[in-house]
Amino acid sequence: MDALANFWTQAQTDFPILLILGGNLVSALLIFIAGIFFGRFLSKRLRKSQFGGSHLDATLRPVLASVVFYLILAMTLYAVLIKLGVPPTSLLAVFGGAALAIGLALRDTLSNIAAGVMLLILRPLKVGDFVDISQSTLGTVEEVGLFTTTIRNTENIAVYLPNSLIWGNRIQNFGRHVNRKAIIDIGVGYGSDLEAVRKLLLDILAGQEDLIPYQDGVTPGHNSAASPPEVYVMSFGDSAINLSCRCWLPGDGWLMRVTTLRIAIKRALDDAGVEIPFPQRVVHMAKADD
Repeated sequence: MDALANFWTQAQTDFPILLILGGNLVSALLIFIAGIFFGRFLSKRLRKSQFGGSHLDATLRPVLASVVFYLILAMTLYAVLIKLGVPPTSLLAVFGGAALAIGLALRDTLSNIAAGVMLLILRPLKVGDFVDISQSTLGTVEEVGLFTTTIRNTENIAVYLPNSLIWGNRIQNFGRHVNRKAIIDIGVGYGSDLEAVRKLLLDILAGQEDLIPYQDGVTPGHNSAASPPEVYVMSFGDSAINLSCRCWLPGDGWLMRVTTLRIAIKRALDDAGVEIPFPQRVVHMAKADD
């Protein structure tokens, strides 16, 4: 009986403490679940640009969504630890030491974040731009994230590049301007009448349906080119006189537009009987003396 009485007395003393600890654990678990749910919900809304009826730039959406999610996650973990009775001063010391250790261990990752911030501030590229990164990756920008940038190359393959690699190399952005200058080099035979050839080529350039016209005194823009069609004599080569044809075309569908122009030039030169020479080598065979 004494043992049972002692157990009952101890239970009356410990039960409130266990009840409080259990309640704190349940509360901490609920806070954690609610924080994760809210962070993911808000992150998805930001990615879809449905937050508060705003329409965020497509380049900023994924980055802002990631920042908001991790910020809410950090606040949730802080609230959970406080609920479990961890002193705030101890938490700050632990977080400070952890931040220092993580910073030293993830220097490359932090450099990617810094490069991502620079890409977002200076905006050398944005979602939808057709770019060439370091003359090795050619494609359309699909997403600029905190750590990596996703580019869909011309073979429809998703390429994930670290932001530090992009920021530290040359970025060639073909989508920054609506119009582009087509430069087509061609060689003609030395027996050709250069004035006649130049006139023929200028007529071909001016006759293109998608040519951006030049208007003197009008600021270059979507419907006005920066210069008229041009044909220059560039150099006298070993087997041809080298000419350069230049005109302004719309940037969309660029490769097909230039292809159409090359075909038109080749057909016009063939019809006019203008030779397009190619390198040839003449070998003289010496006869051996009998």
